[in-house]
Amino acid sequence: MALEPHDLLKINPKDIISHSLIPAWVVHSLEKAPFVVVRRVHAPKGQVSIGIRGKERNERFGAFLPEHCVIKQIKPEHLTDKDKWKDKQSQAFAAMEFVEDILNGHGFTWGPGGSVGFELASGVETVTSKSDLDLIVRAQELLPVFIAKEIVEEVKRSPVRVDVQVETPAGAFSLIEYARGTGPVLLKTMFGPKLSHNPWDESNVSNSVFGPR
Repeated sequence: MALEPHDLLKINPKDIISHSLIPAWVVHSLEKAPFVVVRRVHAPKGQVSIGIRGKERNERFGAFLPEHCVIKQIKPEHLTDKDKWKDKQSQAFAAMEFVEDILNGHGFTWGPGGSVGFELASGVETVTSKSDLDLIVRAQELLPVFIAKEIVEEVKRSPVRVDVQVETPAGAFSLIEYARGTGPVLLKTMFGPKLSHNPWDESNVSNSVFGPR
């Protein structure tokens, strides 16, 4: 399987490539759970850009990994089996059951990211009482705005805040922003954020919000 943003990778911490000093908390985190997430950042040939998460929200560290060193790859959509989370008590997991019917009803390929996805993949308790539910929705073809609006209104009834990110061949964007139906959306790409009136067509993506590249 191709490595894509949000994929969780089981690794050997010794294989990490970093161009800066690795903080002590990174070492401790990987000892506890040797899992990293694929970042949407351009990487040298043969490598993948990865992110390591710590216990605190502000503990995030970016590095690289040789692609051939991946031990196991888990995509968000591999984590939707109810048996993986039906007995968990956090409201974030209750929200998983809530959104399941909504997204399956629209025929989407989807899965959890963030702390929920990390806990389900690694088996290490990461979700807290304050955790939101981050969702990744795959949409290879254009999503009508009216359907986006319907989904946004439906998930508002979730027991916790749900943040839906839509993945397209050109990048990723916020479902809430897209559902407004006015103006371009901020599209996250491998080379930085850009504004796009059609986030499915990379040729229509305007200059980076940081200026021409």
